Amino acid sequence: MSNSLMQRNDSKYQNVVLTDSRQQDYDKDFLWDKLNLSQKYSVCSLGQFGYVLSYVRTLGTSTLAILKLDNKIATINEAGIINVNPKIACRLS
Repeated sequence: MSNSLMQRNDSKYQNVVLTDSRQQDYDKDFLWDKLNLSQKYSVCSLGQFGYVLSYVRTLGTSTLAILKLDNKIATINEAGIINVNPKIACRLS
């Protein structure tokens, strides 16, 4: 698993550092509906360890699921790849 988020841009990859821009808490069903099948499978996998889907962010044309467990953060990209060491700044409360 990568230590940084990668975003595809014109056949090149670049590091992306995200900051938390949440304005409101969304209903879990609303967030779930924004995920594709691969992301949903990975969310369920992490859910077995206690992670909870907290946000879904759009990066260009792709989506990124952000999950929390206590003071830990995990991300899931559109391919369903889990990153438990993402380089993002996020409120932990």
